[in-house]
Amino acid sequence: MQQSQTEKLKPVQLSPLPETPTVSVLISNYNYARYIGETIESVLCQTYPHFEIIVCDDGSTDNSCEIIETYVQKDNRIKLIRKKNAGVAIALNRAYEQSKGEIVCILDADDLWINNKLQKVIEAFKCNPKSGFVIHNVVEIDGQGNYVKLAPKLERLASGWMAPYALANGGLVKHIPPASALCLRREITNLIFPLNPAMVRNTDSLIYRLAPLITEIAAIEEILSKFRLHGANATSAKTITPDLIERGQVSAKLVHEEQKKFLQDFYGSEIADQLTDQHQNIIFCHECYLLSRLKKESKAARAKAHQRLITHPEFNTTFSWYKPHRWLVQYDLPDVLFTFLFQQIYGQGHLKRLGKWLLRKKPNASFVHG
Repeated sequence: MQQSQTEKLKPVQLSPLPETPTVSVLISNYNYARYIGETIESVLCQTYPHFEIIVCDDGSTDNSCEIIETYVQKDNRIKLIRKKNAGVAIALNRAYEQSKGEIVCILDADDLWINNKLQKVIEAFKCNPKSGFVIHNVVEIDGQGNYVKLAPKLERLASGWMAPYALANGGLVKHIPPASALCLRREITNLIFPLNPAMVRNTDSLIYRLAPLITEIAAIEEILSKFRLHGANATSAKTITPDLIERGQVSAKLVHEEQKKFLQDFYGSEIADQLTDQHQNIIFCHECYLLSRLKKESKAARAKAHQRLITHPEFNTTFSWYKPHRWLVQYDLPDVLFTFLFQQIYGQGHLKRLGKWLLRKKPNASFVHG
């Protein structure tokens, strides 16, 4: 890690990019033989040719490595690292150790890139020389490559210098897309890697929670990747359970601890002490209230969680009146009504199924290609 900056919170100064920077594409793979070939192809089809693909296989038991090897033999820009199963964080660390590009992009082994993604990312970095972190929008697809919904996954994207906001909001920066839309300058990744191996879930959240603390974000509003929902992640996207929320909060707690340590190491205690606890995070407050209802906690505990949520400064902007999520949490509803609405919004209720059916009836979106 570089020498700590002064106590003043400010973005890292970045050197100018070369005319044709090399992009390092880091892929962690575990038993994704079904998808990994198509994922690699989506990089090989890029209009920007100056890249390297480093795939770290995390001890797959299927024929993933054989598929990857066929690409290694055909294109010297591709490298395969094999290791015993130890988790995504360690796999990404190994891939990063072997990378050399001025720009580093993460790509999940089951996701796809639109063919002009890298060109757009390079342009964004050059147009925003102070930014070491470029993000873009994504669209969701299912296991067969069909669009889950045609709208972008995020209604808007974070941009600019977000560190003061993050410190005041429990380390949270909202409107950040998933892993395959994260692109960083090496000067930033050198400060973030190696990732903590304890992050066995939601490893990408560690990257996008640390990067905004040291650099500006440049956002590309276009959809430049396809985020695949299948198996476990498709189930979690459809149905929210107490166990799912609690596991997510365990990961979030670890990320918050990593943020605190990162700020301490990089800026010193004066800045690190400004990081507020997770109760300043609107998402955390929302999860706590849902848990209090789903686990049928005492009325006092439920009332406390509800009050903390509805008095949060970002409650009105996060839960707009026209969204059904607002109806669920605005008032401390009776159990029967709460359970019914919860199933419609987060479970497999009839209204949710009707909405999905209507979405499937829409024609293909013209903006999705590649």
